[in-house]
Amino acid sequence: MAKLNGGQLIQRVFEKEGVKYIFGLPGGHIYPMIEACNDVGIKFISCRHEMDAAFMAEGWALTTGEVGVCTGTAGPGTTNLVTGVANAACNQVPLLCVGGKARVSEYERNELQDFDTMALFRDMCKHTKQIPDGMRIAEYFGRGIAEAMNDQPGPVYLEVPRDKMEAQDYDEDKVDFQNTWRHTGKSAGNAADIAKAVELINAAERPILIAGSGAFWSGAAAELTQFIEKIDCPIFTRNAGRGIVPDTHPLAMCIGSSKHPLCAAAIQGSDLIIILGTRTGYTLPKNSFPKGAPILRIDIDAAGISDQLDIKAGIVGDAKEVLKQLIPAVKEAKHTEWVAELKGSLQMMMGFMGQSFTSDQVPIHPLRLCADLRKFIDKDTVLVIDGGDTASWGNMTLPAMGPGQLLTIANGSFGPLGVGVPYAIAAKLAHPEKKVILLVGDGAFGYGALEYDTCLKYGINITTVILNDSCWGMIKNSEAKKAAPGKEFVGLNLRQSVRYDKVIEALGGYGEYVTEPKDIVPAIQRALAQDKPSVVNVITDTKIAFAF
Repeated sequence: MAKLNGGQLIQRVFEKEGVKYIFGLPGGHIYPMIEACNDVGIKFISCRHEMDAAFMAEGWALTTGEVGVCTGTAGPGTTNLVTGVANAACNQVPLLCVGGKARVSEYERNELQDFDTMALFRDMCKHTKQIPDGMRIAEYFGRGIAEAMNDQPGPVYLEVPRDKMEAQDYDEDKVDFQNTWRHTGKSAGNAADIAKAVELINAAERPILIAGSGAFWSGAAAELTQFIEKIDCPIFTRNAGRGIVPDTHPLAMCIGSSKHPLCAAAIQGSDLIIILGTRTGYTLPKNSFPKGAPILRIDIDAAGISDQLDIKAGIVGDAKEVLKQLIPAVKEAKHTEWVAELKGSLQMMMGFMGQSFTSDQVPIHPLRLCADLRKFIDKDTVLVIDGGDTASWGNMTLPAMGPGQLLTIANGSFGPLGVGVPYAIAAKLAHPEKKVILLVGDGAFGYGALEYDTCLKYGINITTVILNDSCWGMIKNSEAKKAAPGKEFVGLNLRQSVRYDKVIEALGGYGEYVTEPKDIVPAIQRALAQDKPSVVNVITDTKIAFAF
C-alpha cells in the first residue's frame, strides 16, 4: 500500500483533470505539490512575481478555455496573488489558486508567514476552502476545479496547511479519487422561451448580436457562426468572446463595446439586440440602450437575464446549447441593406483614421504603429494587448483571428496594468505553433518586464512591441482636458525614450529600437525571426490622445 504526501494527492487530481502547467513561485509550504507535479510532467513555471503567476494562469484559461492554476507560498506569496485573482473574479475566468499556510500548530502564534488569507480571498472568489483533513485533499481539489469551471466560471482559492501538505502517511488505497469531479453536461433553454425568441428573430429586419465571455466558455464558436449566417445578423464580440467569430468574417463588425462608435450606432438603429453571454457594466452601460429597446438576452445565470435592462425575451441556458436549439427553429433570412449599412459605417470610421495609419510624422503616430503591426497578424497569431491608451488604440484597430486569440486588459471592468507579458507567456505555452505578439504601453511593460527572464529560462519565444510615449498616457490625456494653463502634471510623465530593448538584451533576449515610421515593419520582421524572446521599442508621440 503506497504512502503519499499531500502534494502527491494534489498531483493525482491534477493529472486526472488534465492540468498541464502550474504558475507560481516556489516556497516551503507548497513545495511537495510542485515537486510531485513535476515528477509526472505537470510543469511548474517559476516566475518572478506571484501577481504575474495569477495573470499567467488567467491567460492560460483565456486562450484554452480550461482552468488555469497558480500558487503562492504562505503569507506574502499568497497576498501577492490578490490582484490577479481579483481580475479573474471580475472577468469570470476559471482559476484555481493554491495557497500555502502555516502548520495548524502554528496558527496565531506569530510564526513565519502565518496570516489569515482566507478572509482576504473569500469575498473575491467563487469558492474558498481550507483543507480540514489531509485524507480529503483529493476531494477538495476535485471540487475546486469543478467549481471554477461550472456554470459561470470564476476563481477558486484552496489553502493547504503545511503539516497536511508535507505529511507522508496518506494511504493511497484509502483516498477517494473519483473518476472525474466535473459534470460536462450543459443546460438548455426552456421550450417556451425558445419559441418566443424565435418569433422575435424571425420578425427582425435589423438584428445585431453582441457575444461575450459566456459564448467562449461554452465553446460555441461553430454554433454561433452557423446561427448568424442563417439569420444574416451582424455580430460584435467582446471580452473573452473576442474572435469567437473571427474579425475576418463578413458579418463581424468590431469589438462589442457600446463606447465604440459603431456598436453604439448599431444599438440605436437595431430592431432586435441579441445579447449572448455578456454583462452590462463599464463598456456596455445600461444607458447605451434606448428606453424600450428590443432586447433578447441569453445567459446561463437567471439573474443576469434582467440585470440592468428591460428585455423582450430571455433564455436561461448555456450559450452553445441554446444556439443548438435556435438554429433549426429560426427562418433563413437576408438583411443585405442593414449589413451593408454597418459595414459602410465601419469602413468610414477606419477611413477617418486612414491618414494616421500611413503618417510619416516623427515621433511616430500610435495609429501608424498599429497599422504596421496589423500586417503581421494572421490566423496563426495570438495577439495580446496591455496598457491604457495603448490598449484603446490596439483594441480599436487590431483584429481577433479566432477564439482565445486576442487577450486584452479590456477583458473586463477591473483593468489591471501588467497583464501583457504574463498573458503572452501563457498563450505561447498553450499554442507553441502560433506567433504570440504583445502590444503594450511603456508604463504597463514595466510591471512584467522581468518575466522576460522567465521566457528565457523556459524557452518561451514571444515578441513584444512597446508603444513608448514616455508617460501614463490615458491618465495624462484625460487630466490634460481639465488642467489649468501652465499647470504641470504630477507623476504622469515617465523618463523619455527609455531603452527597454537594452534591458531585454541584457537579460539575453533580442531588442530593436525604432524612432522612424519606415523602420517599424523591418524591425518587427527581424524580431519575429529570432529564436529567442524579443522586444521592439517604438518611440511614439506623447501629445496624441486616444480619439474615441
